[in-house]
Amino acid sequence: MDRAELDAFLRQITPREQFYLDNPGAPSPRFKTMERRTVRGRDVLYFHLQELPNDEIHLRKDSRFTDVPYYMHSNININYIYDGHCDYLIDDKPITLYKGDVCIFDLDVVRRKLTLGPSDIVINLNMTNEFFGDSFFHKAGRQNLFSDFMVHVLSTGSTTTHDHYLIFRAGNNPEIARLFEQLLIEYYGDAPYRKQMIQGYFDLIFLQLLRLHQEDSNNQLVQIATTHSQNVLNILYYIEGHAVDCTLLDLATQFGYHPKYISARLKEVTGMSYKQLQTRERLKLVCCQLLQTDNSIQEIAHSCGFNNMTAFYRIFEEQLGQSPNKFRNKK
Repeated sequence: MDRAELDAFLRQITPREQFYLDNPGAPSPRFKTMERRTVRGRDVLYFHLQELPNDEIHLRKDSRFTDVPYYMHSNININYIYDGHCDYLIDDKPITLYKGDVCIFDLDVVRRKLTLGPSDIVINLNMTNEFFGDSFFHKAGRQNLFSDFMVHVLSTGSTTTHDHYLIFRAGNNPEIARLFEQLLIEYYGDAPYRKQMIQGYFDLIFLQLLRLHQEDSNNQLVQIATTHSQNVLNILYYIEGHAVDCTLLDLATQFGYHPKYISARLKEVTGMSYKQLQTRERLKLVCCQLLQTDNSIQEIAHSCGFNNMTAFYRIFEEQLGQSPNKFRNKK
């Protein structure tokens, strides 16, 4: 299968879509037998992921010409807009995804999908929560505070609620579109090493999304709900930019919260204390200077906020498994 064949395949009318064309406004027959749950007083369809091995992903194209009443998934669910757009109501809040956008829905996100038109091609990606929370992030590594935020917010058991969703406005990113095309070609094809290629493209897509976030200096391309989570993400952005001289009291003043509240929320969402987050960001600055300058280690440590050299050497070796000298000599 090549790109043209993939595009033709995705645009062809499926039997289920023909049913909706022949029966305008008719709900899906399977809704009658689906499990339902009551969430915040609302009757919700519960889409339960069929059993999958932890190393597999299931993809499908959403049916056009119909809507989906309020629903939730048993697993982390990702929507990619291959073409057109998709309108959602997420807890009554209208959200529109456009061509190229990616949305990651956590477990407890209740949403309704409005009717898709003939040019609206939406791809659903489903995988076990273990695959998303463990396999990808273990392979990709912790890239920055944002990836830490993703793995803790979107990992089973890491937070008390799972009603978060992340929107990546990636429509102007040709590399993400290309990787999704390749992922779909592999998925619908039967070439050798198909499963391994699918996993590889999945990992590359997320690395590109992390890169998109890194390059998004105005924080306009990545959106997150709920409001509390967005506030924590803003605090993490601030720590990244002010790691050398920022204090917990500074954060409290900047964001209008009590220091104890900020400390507790950071621990809940990231699994790390404020001091651990700040120390790791300082160490990243140290590593950059060790590789890019000829300044002495003491000068570098002081410029990055470490005033006690004994403590600095101990922390560096604990975190990086080697001395600053050894790290520098690798360049």
